[in-house]
Amino acid sequence: MKNRGFTIIEVLISLVILSIITLITTNILKSSLDTELATSKHLNSIKTINLSSSKIRRDLRQIVNITSRDFYGNKMDGSFIYDEGADLMIFNSYTKSYSNEVSPIKRIEYQFKDNSLIRKQYFSSNPYNQDQFIESTLLTNLNTYNVSLLSTNKWHPSWPINSITSSKIPRLIKMEFTQNNKQYTWIIEPNISYASN
Repeated sequence: MKNRGFTIIEVLISLVILSIITLITTNILKSSLDTELATSKHLNSIKTINLSSSKIRRDLRQIVNITSRDFYGNKMDGSFIYDEGADLMIFNSYTKSYSNEVSPIKRIEYQFKDNSLIRKQYFSSNPYNQDQFIESTLLTNLNTYNVSLLSTNKWHPSWPINSITSSKIPRLIKMEFTQNNKQYTWIIEPNISYASN
């Protein structure tokens, strides 16, 4: 019996079929990897936004209405301050401490800077050293950022509005921002109604 091998045509057809299968498999694999990467990126973005929202809500819901002082010991304009021009929010909040020897009331600052929302936590409510704080970046790549503060059924762009509101905390704090072409609005109620002395 005569052994018969593959002809050149049969080998070429086999290579073409194998190349087509390889190309289709590669495209499916690449598409799956791209989808997985996009999904992971989206989930990480949602996780970051949820964690940031929780941290901001905790800070504002545990707000303490006490008079603040600047780094030189001078009394500040209010117990809650939002400077629209500097995109800077300053207030004191009850923060759990690891030691009973230090006050649990800390100064918190939120600032919108370089398209990011930055949180600073000082080690006391009236720090004298402006370089001693813990800083964390909560949100990045923000296209827009706006804060509105509610008092007597009207939204205001800054706080305090006048001498009466300098001893009060806004009834509601609205934070609006755009990230990756998505609009977010957080409305937070500080749950505090008394005025500071």
